[in-house]
Amino acid sequence: MKKIVYGMGTLLVVFSMTAPVFAQLGGGEDGSNGSDSPIQSTQDVIDIITNIAELAFQVFFIIAVLFILFAAYTYLTAGDDASKVDKAKVSLKNAVIAIVIALISTGAATIIDEFLRNN
Repeated sequence: MKKIVYGMGTLLVVFSMTAPVFAQLGGGEDGSNGSDSPIQSTQDVIDIITNIAELAFQVFFIIAVLFILFAAYTYLTAGDDASKVDKAKVSLKNAVIAIVIALISTGAATIIDEFLRNN
């Protein structure tokens, strides 16, 4: 039940943050479209996506290193306690998942970059 509540809360937060994206820009009084957007070309979109992917790459690798350090500490202090060894294995698995997500984020940015440049 907790997972459902947390999942719904997360979806609510994510979707409420996307509402400004769908906002319409009104026309200016001088006849302009009222747009002061820094995005003027496809290259600007590519640059933003690349910056976001680089940030995600760095964040997920930092998280992965922390998970690996936590797993190592837990494993070294586990002794004969099987539950601590299992906890270390889960932390190590989470670190591998974080590394995979980091690699996918850079690959996805490259794919989107190539798609936008070719179209």
